[in-house]
Amino acid sequence: MPLHRATASLLLGLALGGCTHNADGPQSRPQQPVAPITALQVDDLLSPKVQNKDGNLFITVEPQECSGMAREVDPALIFDLHPVATDGGHWVDGGEVIDEAAGVYHADFDAKHALAEAKRTIESCRDVPFTVTDMRGRQYHFRLLPQVNSGSPDIVLWSFTADDWACDDAFVAAHNAAVRISTCAVVNGYDVQSLARDALKRIEKLANTTA
Repeated sequence: MPLHRATASLLLGLALGGCTHNADGPQSRPQQPVAPITALQVDDLLSPKVQNKDGNLFITVEPQECSGMAREVDPALIFDLHPVATDGGHWVDGGEVIDEAAGVYHADFDAKHALAEAKRTIESCRDVPFTVTDMRGRQYHFRLLPQVNSGSPDIVLWSFTADDWACDDAFVAAHNAAVRISTCAVVNGYDVQSLARDALKRIEKLANTTA
């Protein structure tokens, strides 16, 4: 099972573990809380259509500088931000394969910075052909398509295509949560923007829910 399917409970345990005071060592900085969205809510960030099993994911990307926008196992846009908890899964809509990954972070998570870094990663590979290998060992030689306007400051969209496979992807970040969505089929054109908007609605709902 790929690492990006790590359970929230393990990471939550690490996050909530108490700090032992060491009189001989330097004082540790107090850890930020996990809020407003909690680690236990990470699976609520995913579409209700997500299945609890993995698809045939993209595992490597060359050049590695472009892996952030295409790798589906431990996606960098989620894992490089040091999440407290992660979850993910895939589902199928006709001939389209959709993979989702979500992360919950500490309260000081900078969603705007995460979105800016996602844009920077995409633009740095704008004119760079890249090769992706899936779990079955099959390779695809992709190129990025022109930039797509998401219509939201909290959503980044991008698309890439090969001779026989194409993907329309999204990254959503707000409050202390982020969701990465990958949709792939034989041609581009799946409405990933609607999926991204739904993901943003789930983030906002969780963040605005009071106990």
